[in-house]
Amino acid sequence: MAQLSEIMNRDLVTVDKQASLRRARRILDQHRIRHLLVVDGKRLVGIVTDRDLRQAAPSSKSPLTISERQEFMDELKVLEVMSRKLITASPTTTIREAAKVMVSEKIGCLPVVDGNQLVGIVTQADLLEILVRGEQAPEAEDQA
Repeated sequence: MAQLSEIMNRDLVTVDKQASLRRARRILDQHRIRHLLVVDGKRLVGIVTDRDLRQAAPSSKSPLTISERQEFMDELKVLEVMSRKLITASPTTTIREAAKVMVSEKIGCLPVVDGNQLVGIVTQADLLEILVRGEQAPEAEDQA
């Protein structure tokens, strides 16, 4: 059976929980990603998404000036807006099981941990890429 260890992205992009929202935004934009893993040292403590940052940011229609909006984003910390409800998988989790969890929990990514160590991430885009390439999860092949 195909496992997450075969498809997970091991080139992890993380941010410290004390980082500013402005820094988190820059990292997301620079790496062209939507999910940013939040760490405290080497320990995974949360996830902050593009949506989290957009919702936390002052609206461009707010009475704040551009510099006041930037100052707000510099002062607000990632730990104040990150999701602490972490749903993770192990490297041996099957691709099909990971997809089921992501659909049932309505989440866009699964951090992959081995024991207490963060070792990878799998996103909806990774799973869609498998479909586009025409590969099926092993369970689907067994039913054919």
